[in-house]
Amino acid sequence: MTERVQSVLGSISVDTLGLTLMHEHLKIGYPGWEVDTTLDFDREAELSEAVARLSRLRELGVSTFVDPCPMELARDPDFMADVSRESGVHIICSTGLYIEQGLELAGFPAYFRALGVEQIQRIYTTELREGIGDRRVKPGVIKCATGPHSIGKHEEKALRAGARTALELDVRITTHTTMGSMGNEQLDILLAEGMPAHQIVIGHCDWNPDTAYHRSLLERGCYIGFDGVGIDGLQPDEVRIANLVELIGAGFERQLVLSHDHIGCWHFRPEDAPPTVTHLQSQPKRRFTYLLEEFVPNLLKAGATEGSIDTMLVENPRRYFAGGSL
Repeated sequence: MTERVQSVLGSISVDTLGLTLMHEHLKIGYPGWEVDTTLDFDREAELSEAVARLSRLRELGVSTFVDPCPMELARDPDFMADVSRESGVHIICSTGLYIEQGLELAGFPAYFRALGVEQIQRIYTTELREGIGDRRVKPGVIKCATGPHSIGKHEEKALRAGARTALELDVRITTHTTMGSMGNEQLDILLAEGMPAHQIVIGHCDWNPDTAYHRSLLERGCYIGFDGVGIDGLQPDEVRIANLVELIGAGFERQLVLSHDHIGCWHFRPEDAPPTVTHLQSQPKRRFTYLLEEFVPNLLKAGATEGSIDTMLVENPRRYFAGGSL
């Protein structure tokens, strides 16, 4: 076990993590956004808005915000550090890559397609040890991702590089799965590389309504993320709540983590944003406070206890980052 985890402002005790949202994003950009010379973002306005949003979360009791933005999706550790400093909320950022196929956001960078596992591992290791950019902000978690219903050869390279780096440096892995698929296949690769299951979160499991799928992962000893709370287009919250109540009742509450996968800002000119982005941004549930303001009360009404809520939002993130066994 480890007593500390890396935040964007430095190493902190795992005991200070408190109530933790395990999968959120301050901002995201489609791969290639950075070479669109017509984009003109007001960083100070974005910063002010992000600080206001996280300050509201702090008022609601949130202490830590995990932003596992992959490196090619507009990851900005300096921005995260400024938001954390001004809001008082711990932010944990990631090293790692996104998917190569299956979604609009897919686009495994050509540079990384040309690299092998060892070279990708070197990049992950350097970021974790030395930090990112001029300000040397260090990640505290590794992000891995796969597209729907298959794992591409480049995604597999990134999974193996992530596992080897995590083992060498004693950090954790959190994943993106697409369409509630490939969680077990991700786990197969990570475990084959020697990763302990309890140091892995298989993400976006709430995209899949089948609790047999959830149990198939939980019985192998990993954490799973119900981290798309409020995205009704992927799964109605009524289904998420029913599934959570069933899994809690079956004794799995110590392996469940919650979040929204909300995106505070998209790097598009408003008139250029794809319909899927415009639709997501217009949904009333798509806000960082929804889980605490509405989802948790509804989960309690459905039969969950205050103790279960505390386990999923406080105890499990702390144990996961500490590397403690279940």
